[in-house]
Amino acid sequence: MFDEYSKSHIDLYNKYISVGEKKFYRDMLVYYLNKLMLIQKNEYKGISPEIELLEYYDYFVILYRRQGDDKIIQLARIIRKMAHKLYRIMLNKHLTERNSKFLKLV
Repeated sequence: MFDEYSKSHIDLYNKYISVGEKKFYRDMLVYYLNKLMLIQKNEYKGISPEIELLEYYDYFVILYRRQGDDKIIQLARIIRKMAHKLYRIMLNKHLTERNSKFLKLV
């Protein structure tokens, strides 16, 4: 189902299946909010959290098109929702610039 190089994708999918939609969303949001705190303290080095989530979203949409499993597209939608939420938080805290990949009015 997954490529051999996508261990993080497999872990995300397995966590989603094991804990359910609401708990997955809440846990992942807390994880990425902690990353935002590190960004505010200038201690975080790496890809921006909202961009990272969009990459996960893209991967799962492609996988859905190949596999056709409804659970995969549900996971992709949750990840996209989370990416937009993080983006709005980062904009309000002036941690990022406007990006055309995200919703502007919500």
